[in-house]
Amino acid sequence: MDQTEREERLLASIRQLVSCEEGRSCMAASRGELCLLLHLKRRGDPVLPGELSEAMSVSAARVARLLNTLEDRDLIRRSMDPADRRKVFVRLTEQGERHLKVVYGRAHERASAVIEALGAEETEAFIRIAAKIVDISRSLSTEDTGGQE
Repeated sequence: MDQTEREERLLASIRQLVSCEEGRSCMAASRGELCLLLHLKRRGDPVLPGELSEAMSVSAARVARLLNTLEDRDLIRRSMDPADRRKVFVRLTEQGERHLKVVYGRAHERASAVIEALGAEETEAFIRIAAKIVDISRSLSTEDTGGQE
């Protein structure tokens, strides 16, 4: 197999990983909803939308759309700062907490099934190789931007 064929197979494998059921649900969540919910969970305190925008590296408009969607689903709640009514704080609701538990529960069940099917040795090899690919990709991105990511 030549280099071009290897490149095509690598790219095809990555596409297949992302398009499998677990990958699709992860990609759907990666529209930003899960990232936003996880940030709120990690912080614990109410967060300003601007902080979310910065933490997620997305525009304020994108965060506003995400907040609207998540608030409609009762996963987050927005409230005004009594000391400064121009500030709006965002926090995770109990429904949001439950949603994260369900999502993580499903992810762990699937991961367990994959590990069982692959075995510990192949799972460890995959984790090691995936980490290398991430490191290499980051290195290449840094080179592409002249060291300024």
